[in-house]
Amino acid sequence: MNLEADFLIAVGEINENAKDIETLKAEAVSLIDLTLLNENASSEALDALMKKANLYHVAAICVLPQHVKAMTELTGVKLATVVNFPTGNHSLAETLSETNQLLSNYPIQEIDYVFPYQNYLQGREQEALTHCQQVYTLCEQQKITLKVILETSAFPTLESIYDVSCKLIDNGCNFIKTSTGKTKQGATPSATFAILKAIEASDIHCGLKVSGGIKQPAQAFTYMCLAEHVLKSNVNKAWFRIGASSLLDELVNPPAH
Repeated sequence: MNLEADFLIAVGEINENAKDIETLKAEAVSLIDLTLLNENASSEALDALMKKANLYHVAAICVLPQHVKAMTELTGVKLATVVNFPTGNHSLAETLSETNQLLSNYPIQEIDYVFPYQNYLQGREQEALTHCQQVYTLCEQQKITLKVILETSAFPTLESIYDVSCKLIDNGCNFIKTSTGKTKQGATPSATFAILKAIEASDIHCGLKVSGGIKQPAQAFTYMCLAEHVLKSNVNKAWFRIGASSLLDELVNPPAH
């Protein structure tokens, strides 16, 4: 398998003009996990985020655990938070305890969990995979969607991203997510392609969430078209998400002249 070459072929085959721009914009809005992961976020900013999520009917809203309690009036929008975030270095006991507490106290429907990628890349693969599997089991028992954040920029090759994605899908997860958005590089089309090829190769259903640096509509459209091209299925929020903070404004506000 030569994922670099396959990626370049796929890029050449994608027709981003197959849908008109307004259709793409409307689809993109419905796929957004509207995100605010700033420890210093004010109550006003959190309230504005919640109102915006409700107004535009995004897929989900994603905030830090300490801000979940401010999300009191979501209508038809999933509530998500993060655990083992952002480094992926919390112990299994800490991560399970944090997750359990959050699920017990708040109406959370989705967890964005950072895979212990540093341990994995340092040779402690099984330990990292077991950590993830335990969190998935806890979420599955409570019918919570688990999105596993890879931090793709930490992986040396597309093949290594493909390999870990295959293992995570077999291990158990509902979505694989590219990035925390807290490192220098977030999502890239090539890393996303590697995850998509792993999803394509598996008999187990798994979704994809792209995140980290997706600020412009054109970027979102590229990922949407790439996902549809590889998996031969129209994107929808059941299996495809875009994690973003400012993208929504770019999609719904007319460009300034």
